Amino acid sequence: MVNTELGNAAKAYVEQTFGFSEVGVGYVVIQDRNGLHLSWDRAEAQPTEDQLGAALNKSNWDNVRSKRNELLASTDFYALSDVTMSDAMATYRQALRDLPASVESSEDVVWPEKP
Repeated sequence: MVNTELGNAAKAYVEQTFGFSEVGVGYVVIQDRNGLHLSWDRAEAQPTEDQLGAALNKSNWDNVRSKRNELLASTDFYALSDVTMSDAMATYRQALRDLPASVESSEDVVWPEKP
């Protein structure tokens, strides 16, 4: 995990493991001249780097799915029976529906351009 991602990873881990109400409770990310460090003051065991990385990855995919769903919703009216959908719009919507299965990493997502 890149050091700058530690705060996002800790937040994602706590939210996914303990719930949104626990975000920011009992932990803090500290920066010193050696970089960022997680200070963990919770009763539960401090997460490993692998656990933090997995939580960050899940959070990133959740963000991709959320954006994809918003983009699809903004074009839903094209799918109504009284509207003729262009081939370009159908292709755009299909490319959105193919996400995230069409890429391996959330960082590699290339958003299709809306026609």
